[in-house]
Amino acid sequence: MTQTLVLGYTPRKGSYTKILVDEFLELAKAKTKIKYLDLAQNPPDLLLKDNLNLIMEWNMGRRDFTDTELSILSNHHKLIAEVLDSDNIVLAFPIYNFTMPATVKAWIDAIVVSDKTFSFSPETGFKGLCTDKKAMAIVVSGFDYKSSDDIREYASSTLKQNFDFIGMASEQISAFGVDQNREQLDSILESAKYEIKQVIDSWFQF
Repeated sequence: MTQTLVLGYTPRKGSYTKILVDEFLELAKAKTKIKYLDLAQNPPDLLLKDNLNLIMEWNMGRRDFTDTELSILSNHHKLIAEVLDSDNIVLAFPIYNFTMPATVKAWIDAIVVSDKTFSFSPETGFKGLCTDKKAMAIVVSGFDYKSSDDIREYASSTLKQNFDFIGMASEQISAFGVDQNREQLDSILESAKYEIKQVIDSWFQF
């Protein structure tokens, strides 16, 4: 049976993102082993001074870290291991101020790491190491970005670029306009649930 890592950032009471995450969990629970990580309750370490410099040194090829330094890197390495141990990744979050919440970006920053999820050589350039995995993003927004040419969101492109970079095929289910188009809320959520079911049927074929 496949292993699926589900990451949800759903701290808001009455979160529509949580409704969609729960839909995935319910529909997929009999089809795959699921590991669920609540990013709001277990946030990744931010790239602050100490761990940022250690990660940069790792990316430059250093491997002789002290026990203290490995302890600082442990949160990042745990998150990377969860990705590497999984066949499928589901990442669900709302859009805040035109992009993903900082906690979600911190998870991305933690898992895009040299010799773990990508490699580099002067001869061949960058190469993603996660080509055997698939990803799905469930992205919720109060504003309907699809209806506007003037106001844009940058979460979708940032996420796809990072998944592409590490070699992971990805798709996105967008539930946009849940506040702006309140009268259409039920249909927006039902449409997203239908898309979730389609992905599950595609991923977990027996």
